[in-house]
Amino acid sequence: MLTWVEKYRPQKLRDIAGNPRAIKDLVKWAESWKKGIPTKKAILLHGPPGTGKTTTAYALARELGYDYIELNASDSRTKDIVDRIIGNASKLGTLNPNLVKKVLIIDEVDGIHGKEEYGGLAALKKWIKTSLQPIILIANDPWALPKEFRNLCEMVAFKRIDQRTVLKVLKKICSREGITADERALKLIATNSNGDLRSAINDLQSLSEGKKKISLDDTDILTIRDSELRIFETMARIFKATSCDRAKEALRESEEQPETVLMWVAENLPIEYEDPSDLARGYDSISKADIFLGRIERRQDWGLLKYAVDYMSAGVAMAKKRRYHKWSRYQYPKILTIYAETRKKREIMNSIAEKLQGKKDTYEKCHGSKKLMKSYLPIMRIIFNNNYEMAAQIASEFELNLEDISFFIEDNETAGKIYYRAKELTSERIKLKTRGEKQISLLEFG
Repeated sequence: MLTWVEKYRPQKLRDIAGNPRAIKDLVKWAESWKKGIPTKKAILLHGPPGTGKTTTAYALARELGYDYIELNASDSRTKDIVDRIIGNASKLGTLNPNLVKKVLIIDEVDGIHGKEEYGGLAALKKWIKTSLQPIILIANDPWALPKEFRNLCEMVAFKRIDQRTVLKVLKKICSREGITADERALKLIATNSNGDLRSAINDLQSLSEGKKKISLDDTDILTIRDSELRIFETMARIFKATSCDRAKEALRESEEQPETVLMWVAENLPIEYEDPSDLARGYDSISKADIFLGRIERRQDWGLLKYAVDYMSAGVAMAKKRRYHKWSRYQYPKILTIYAETRKKREIMNSIAEKLQGKKDTYEKCHGSKKLMKSYLPIMRIIFNNNYEMAAQIASEFELNLEDISFFIEDNETAGKIYYRAKELTSERIKLKTRGEKQISLLEFG
């Protein structure tokens, strides 16, 4: 099944959302090849993820009738491979007589580094100087590339896509998919994407999984997204990494909390790794990372954090025997979905715990933490379902409202009876207090 990003990927330049000036500059550079070989034989499209750089490159090739050869981040980009693929292609014409030229597309060129891809960037630099074919380079961070490399290229910046444009695209996809969506929900998805159209479409598809209607409440889970580096991208970089340094770099640049990353890695490990032995080693690294995070929480020894980070990033990346070149559709951790779905329940539990304590920070009714108060809730549930009068006395004493009582009793009618009986008891206690008579309290002993 195609992802919506692929399904609705624009095939023509005019259909690409945002960055009209960047697209115009790219077309102008490409047209210059029709007059001969230009001074700058390579063009570097750079900018944040999800701004249409790769889509624009492919659309350009199709629109100009050019064949294309690609080399992306899932491919190894060693010196030998760059020489064999890019070197040969830059010198030879196309095999298709109907296509005048070919264009060479190298994605994530700023990610060519490390021992595994040693010499790849130098080889690419050499072929740019002598190429007879146009070369389109794509990078998120052009400043990670050497200055002499950048000087060989025409630089074209892609900016984040404005929210109105993202919203327009989301509405169009909803219309084509037959989805009814609350406009407030779509606006939140667009805002949360921070100008990354790809992540916005991925969010929309995730939220609409198995249903044809999206409400504002469905967007609660989006709060786990990071505004700078999407967690989906972090997962891909960790799982696809072939060196410890690149895996740790992915986690470091994500700026996500280690606990959150660990949940994502644990959820998506079986989606990415197919070999049972790879899975076993991966889960072993995850379990060790979890142990260190637990020790940090208990001992407050933050010096252990580096070990947890190493295990959940480099440990998981190095657990595989081979690199998986497939595309994996990563999923939100189920635990986070459960948190979103049970948020209301947890809010009620916190409210009841505070009422059991009494006035805030004074513990005028029960002396203990909210955690201790919550441990009483199962006992209270038993009382509320088996002793009507005692339940009403508790509700009166701790000023529980109908929503609090309904937390313990699913039967709305019974909950209502307890609530109104509690109000009667509260009224009686107020009358006794007014007359100066002694009040009977559940909190009195002896």
